[in-house]
Amino acid sequence: MGLKVAIAGILLMTSSLEACTNIIVSGGASADGGPMVSYAADMPYFFGHLRHYPASVNPPGTMRKVWCWDTGVYLGEIPDEGVRYNVVGNMNEFGLVIGETTFDGLPQLGPQPDAILDYASLIWITLSRAKTAREAIGVMYDLTNKYGYHSTGESFSLADQNEAWIMEFIGKGPGEVGGVYVARKVPDGMITAHANQARIRTWDQSDTVNNLWAPDVITFARQKGLYNGTDADFSFSDTYDPVTFIGTRLCEVRSWSVFQKVSN
Repeated sequence: MGLKVAIAGILLMTSSLEACTNIIVSGGASADGGPMVSYAADMPYFFGHLRHYPASVNPPGTMRKVWCWDTGVYLGEIPDEGVRYNVVGNMNEFGLVIGETTFDGLPQLGPQPDAILDYASLIWITLSRAKTAREAIGVMYDLTNKYGYHSTGESFSLADQNEAWIMEFIGKGPGEVGGVYVARKVPDGMITAHANQARIRTWDQSDTVNNLWAPDVITFARQKGLYNGTDADFSFSDTYDPVTFIGTRLCEVRSWSVFQKVSN
């Protein structure tokens, strides 16, 4: 009995630390024809919190200070000149939405100590600079390559007025700058979900319209001794966030629940 109680307690603590669930709906699967993202973060300190970054035209020399969302630690500042869009919460004035669930991934690919961008600031800064989901994916990759990545692995939900995407991103770890990613467009008429477990496995590498990825997403894995197979067989999830008991029972089960309800 004591062991069962202890295991239950561990599972509860883990679920309270990581309990984000996103649903991504393509336009063809929604009642009004518009893509949608639901972003549930089951954390009590999120309630009642909504950030606003007003639109602006910033002169040369403008800098933006960045604090880590999770810890409040000051990370540094980055140049922020030019036209910046209006951002409220996780959406901007063009209807671009970005949500996330944290999957962490391999421990050796954790936060880069000198990096300036964590996952939350990456979202808000991208929303101030991109108009579409496809553009946002490129902005996020470029920003982290330039200023580093201070967080662990993330699944990002992105949607605009026409397209919906899922993007899996993980940093390259201490001693490196930036990260690697794969992004897949949700086919029209389809939905997907993610809940603190990386979900993208293989993808059609001949289709650069519906799939986007970092040029070194496979070669970096080989360099780190994480993968030695063919390019065609490379799986992002299996390589950078191998599924565990916790990942199955507390994370993937939430995605399964979404699919089970929709399939009925």
